[in-house]
Amino acid sequence: MKNTDTSLLVATRNANKTREFQGLLGDLLDPAWGVFDIASWGSAIPEVVEDAETFYENAIKKALEVSLSTGSVAMSDDSGLEVDALGGRPGVWSARYSGEGATDAKNNQKLVADLAGTPEAERGARFVCVAALAIPDTTVGRALLARAGRSFAEIGEAKPDRQGQLARVGTRIVVWFRGEVEGRIVDAPRGEHGFGYDPHFYLPELSKTMAELPAAEKNALSHRANALQKMSAFFQGKS
Repeated sequence: MKNTDTSLLVATRNANKTREFQGLLGDLLDPAWGVFDIASWGSAIPEVVEDAETFYENAIKKALEVSLSTGSVAMSDDSGLEVDALGGRPGVWSARYSGEGATDAKNNQKLVADLAGTPEAERGARFVCVAALAIPDTTVGRALLARAGRSFAEIGEAKPDRQGQLARVGTRIVVWFRGEVEGRIVDAPRGEHGFGYDPHFYLPELSKTMAELPAAEKNALSHRANALQKMSAFFQGKS
């Protein structure tokens, strides 16, 4: 069991995502803290069912449940694609858009089919990421709040429905940040990089799809990078 008092746990089993989080958060993380993910925590952490209807509610739920089960500060994210012509779908259902047994290929096939006949001007879309923190009264938690000019005791109960709002939910303080990348959906897939909807997500300013960008370039402008940069700036007094 890790020392929960000096730990920050990223609520993912993907070591690559954990490293990406660490790189994007930069100076926010103290070298004295232990940064772990679910796979490296060393004891079982129950799976979180992400059944909310918004990205921020899913991200908060995951962070809260992981923090409560481990005792540590927990960070999580929920991400997906919103398409204007589809009323914001697939949204929080992005990974399972094509139903049971969904795969990237099946999801993309459904996306293209659902947009059949939609003019180019009406194909606006965005990748969305909401990153959330659940903060207990630990050494790491108090340090984070101090950087934001707040103390654990002074933050009251509130519904955490506003970006950048510190709110108490039971025994935890929660806060979340939303990042976006705007683009539009194209029918023909392009590019060999990335995953998910990347081959169909076109960035007009770059004249490329997300899947045509090398990983480093994609990560630098991604919705996840945008959300985590907001989080880092908030806790460093730069927001």
